[in-house]
Amino acid sequence: MKKIVFATTLLFSGTALALLAVPAFAADAVVYESAPAAAVAYDWSGFYIGVQGGYLWGQADHSFSNGAPSDDSDPDGFIGGVHVGYNWQSGSFVYGVEGDFEGGSVDGSFENATGGTSVGTSELNWQGSIRARLGYAYDNALLYVTGGWAIGDFDLGGGPFPLPVSGDYSDTLNGWTIGAGGEWAFNEHWTARLAYRYTDFGEASGNLAPGFPDVDMPVDLTAHAVRVGVSYKF
Repeated sequence: MKKIVFATTLLFSGTALALLAVPAFAADAVVYESAPAAAVAYDWSGFYIGVQGGYLWGQADHSFSNGAPSDDSDPDGFIGGVHVGYNWQSGSFVYGVEGDFEGGSVDGSFENATGGTSVGTSELNWQGSIRARLGYAYDNALLYVTGGWAIGDFDLGGGPFPLPVSGDYSDTLNGWTIGAGGEWAFNEHWTARLAYRYTDFGEASGNLAPGFPDVDMPVDLTAHAVRVGVSYKF
């Protein structure tokens, strides 16, 4: 009888020890995996260069010193060129400076047969700008506003209707431009953009020589443009 009691005691003791050992063994068997690293946000800082193209529509307000009726030649057409810039990023805010240069096929004309009658033409030869940019970045998307100095070179003509243009002049104008856009980064180096800008070139001034050298034709020039482009960031 004593042997049975002793054996039973040993059995219960061994079982208790085994049960106590199981949690310790299970704890040792648990594998703790580290949390995945947070995704690194896109860095917009750095130098970039790119190409762009789009459509420009403008207003050219012609007036005449001899009292001929004023009118608008409203140039429009396609533009294209290059841009270059640099961005600095602080948190979600992106600051930068950018310059661009464009040419294209942009022209317009009018024939005013009312009153004293007049005709006029306008053509954009080239344009450029140097602008500041301020944007808000969300990873690889950037929304921004931009504004600064603009320059444009125009050929302008006019004369009495129904004759063709009897005098013309060229003028390079300094003005200002403002706009907004969005940019998307496909990878570390390549981005695409869509933007709108309004530009006020100011007033051109010249006379209608050789046909009418004593007649001045000032022209006030403004323009709207929508552009798409791609950039390579170094």
